[in-house]
Order: sequence, then C-alpha cells, then structure tokens
Amino acid sequence: MSGGGETAPLGLVAGSGGLPVAAARAIADSGRRVVAVGFEGLTESGLESAVESFRWLRLGQLEALSEALREMGARRLLLAGKVPKTLLFDGSGRVEPDPAAIALLSGVRDRGDEVLLGALADWLVARRFELCAQDEVLRAMRAPRGRISRLPPDPRSLDDLSLGLPVLRALGRVGVGQCVVLKDGAVLAVEAIEGTDEAIRRAGRLGGPGATVIKAARPEQDRRFDLPVVGPDTIATLIEAGARALALEAGSVLLLDAERWVAEADEAGIAVWGFAGHEEDQDGEEEEAQ
Repeated sequence: MSGGGETAPLGLVAGSGGLPVAAARAIADSGRRVVAVGFEGLTESGLESAVESFRWLRLGQLEALSEALREMGARRLLLAGKVPKTLLFDGSGRVEPDPAAIALLSGVRDRGDEVLLGALADWLVARRFELCAQDEVLRAMRAPRGRISRLPPDPRSLDDLSLGLPVLRALGRVGVGQCVVLKDGAVLAVEAIEGTDEAIRRAGRLGGPGATVIKAARPEQDRRFDLPVVGPDTIATLIEAGARALALEAGSVLLLDAERWVAEADEAGIAVWGFAGHEEDQDGEEEEAQ
C-alpha cells in the first residue's frame, strides 16, 4: 500500500478495539504510508492487511517496540486503541515487561490512563520519535457540533448535560474517566477502570431506561492519545441499557464507523449530538442541538 505525501511512513502503535484499523485506513486514504505495531492478544488481526508493514509484539516489550518502528522507517507515530489497565492487575500474563517497561512503571505512582500513556509518550520522545495528535491526524473522524442523529435531544437530556458536564470535568481533572451517565438530574454512573460500556450498563441496572450519557475529553487532555471514541459497540450498549440520549464533546470525541451506528441510533430513537468543547461556549447549546 503506497501513496503520495510524506516519504517516511507514519507508525501506528495499535491497542485494542476498532480504532487502529479505522485510523490506518483513514491515513492510507489521505495518501500517506502507514506501518503498524500490534500486541498479541490485544490488537485486532485485521490491522495487518490495512498497513504496508506490520509487527506483532508482546505487550510490555518497549525496546522491541522501538526497534520494530525504526526497522519499518517510522519516526512520526500515532497511538490508537486502548490498552486496558486491568491487564496490569489480572494476572493473565499478557503483559511481559522488559527492563525498560519495569523502569517506566516503577517511576509512576499514579496509574491513571493519562499518566501511564504520558510516561510511554515521554519514553518514545526521548528516543527521538515524534508523537502526532490524534485529533489532527484523524480530523475526519471528530464529532461535529450539533445534531448527529435524526432525533434532537429533549429538554430533560439537555438539563442532564448541563448538570453532568461539571461532574465529568471534575472527574477528568483527576484522571478518573471520560463518561458520566445521568437521569433526571441524578448521576447514575461514572466511568472508571471498567470502561464506558460497563458504566452505561451499570446505569441501566440502577436507574432503568431514559438516561443521558455524556462523553468528553479531559479538560487538559493530551491530544496525542486516549481521545474518547464512540462506535457501534457503544450504541449497542446504549440500546441494551435503554438510554435515550448521547452527548459528545465536539472536536474531541472520535466517531468510529459512524454511518452504521447513527442509523442504529435513529432506529432505536436515541438522540445523539455534539456539544461545545469549552464550558464558556455552552450558551446556546439548546439551539445548536435542535
């Protein structure tokens, strides 16, 4: 797979989920070469056919990661996909840290997503790689402001957004999560280590149908990694939990396979819209969403 644009390929460091494959295709469609490193038991195998060159590694092998990227000629990198923190604690053996990874982890007391990924980013930058911002490389995948699905949000959902966004901002500042679920002004669930889908399911169990799910980047989000993603699995979970609305931070949430899941949201009667990315821009949100 080859094309115009920069001569050197962009290196994709791929975690779990569908984002790495979608990112690889978007990069290739823009005329740039793309190579990738994936991790056994974590990265989707379909990524191999979407890139020019590919390497499988064991999770935690940092020196091998650096060597593989150099061998494939990648100096500019994009981190895409999740690496669940539960892997650090579940005893599954899927993480095999080499001395570099052990040193990195031993120097990090806070095991929040942003801290861990920031430590990895610093390690890569120290080895003269350049990390690209996800929202710049994947601009076409960013949530727009305004209505995304056919159904606009009702006043109750807009009230839930107004009440829930400060909660989500506060959680984001301490690195807890990127999603909060409300119903009629009551916080039903916040996302922590379990991830968005489990938080939505818990909200459904506790509060029943009719909740509003809010998803946004952290207030001081490092745009190089871990931007929130919404895809078909998220919408399937919303339907399962009986949620009525999904509010997304415009410009900061990446939409995966949107054409497919927007149709599913329409069929289920779920309102999906993008809200302004800064608290000072919230005035006029109701008009924007209609």
